Amino acid sequence: MLKSLPFQLIVCVLLAFFMAGSLDVSHASFFYSLSCALKDFLMMILPAVIISYMASSILSLEQKAPLLIISILLLVCLSNIVAVFTSYGVSLLALPFVTGGKAINLATSQDLIEPLFVAPFPSWLEPKWSMIIGLVYGLVFSISPHAKAVSFIFKLRDAVTTLLQKTFIPLLPVYVFGFVLKMQMEGQLPILFETCGQVILLMMSVIIGYISLMYVLAANFSPKKLAGYIRQIFPAALTGFTTMSSAATMPVTLAATEANLQDKNFAQLIIPATVNIHLLGDALGIPLLGLATLQLSGMPLPDLSSFAIFTGFFCIAKFSTAGIPGGGILVLLPTLQTHLGLSVEMTGFVTTLYILQDCIFTSSNVVGNGAFALLVHRFMKLVGLVKAPEGNRCSQLPAEQQVY
Repeated sequence: MLKSLPFQLIVCVLLAFFMAGSLDVSHASFFYSLSCALKDFLMMILPAVIISYMASSILSLEQKAPLLIISILLLVCLSNIVAVFTSYGVSLLALPFVTGGKAINLATSQDLIEPLFVAPFPSWLEPKWSMIIGLVYGLVFSISPHAKAVSFIFKLRDAVTTLLQKTFIPLLPVYVFGFVLKMQMEGQLPILFETCGQVILLMMSVIIGYISLMYVLAANFSPKKLAGYIRQIFPAALTGFTTMSSAATMPVTLAATEANLQDKNFAQLIIPATVNIHLLGDALGIPLLGLATLQLSGMPLPDLSSFAIFTGFFCIAKFSTAGIPGGGILVLLPTLQTHLGLSVEMTGFVTTLYILQDCIFTSSNVVGNGAFALLVHRFMKLVGLVKAPEGNRCSQLPAEQQVY
């Protein structure tokens, strides 16, 4: 249990909460400096993470029926956009009641705690250019394959994943501790957590309701079918909750989706292809947390046109999300700051909330991918891109004998 990351994060939050009164400013500044250094380290390697994950996500689709692949990518984008705008609509309607008119201006806080030092980690490429490079790289070498170029990007992805897993992820408790300690000593944390429970409850209700509706539609409103789908996907949901990693959960998700679809080849195509780029829990939860933080900070929520721009960059950034603990929020921090208007302090708070609930987000992402596969499979059969299996025989045919 002591090695469990969720347990460590909860302990760090509690320690920061109770130790704030006994630490002086210099001690708190030291821990905050460590948190800032970790964030700067992340920003330094973030371009490599974005480029490698975005390019490898596209290249992993290979050239399996280009029309089918393009259709899946377009449906992923559409699904992410609908989820983000659902989060926006719920925020406009519910947040004024949930926050109860309470406000705290994180952007103009007391700033009692300042970093003692600045780590020499330069940011060498803006995230938006990283996304463009990764997208172009993936498309170019998907259309015109080059063995060395493809091998390089997958090796880069594996290298940055290992780097994150060996450095940043184990130090996540330290990262959270410094930011929480700063907020507690500056008086921000108590006020924020007064409404935090209601915001989290709202977020979970939206995620559960949204994904449940997807399964209801996939089951054609049949209670028996719906129960079967849920029973099959439950082990994947539990695995995602405990591992906090969509990538690590993928074998279980794949097995569950194969059982639900009764089409092994399509499941083996769509689940690996969407494991990093289609994360409904993140698409529904992160914007809501960001908007709730704006509301609590006394700042106006963005209008529709401003939020549409944010949605575009958010959905593009989703293509470079790493399926590891905390991966959903890490690559989205620049988008939250630049296009949603969150300050550094606000993104620190959103990051803390996200990481503390990462097990819930991961479980939602896994279950959402299972529902997405069911709906896409039905759509592909309707438009003739996938042949309806005859009983269970189709799932037993070799890949080369199935027509997509």
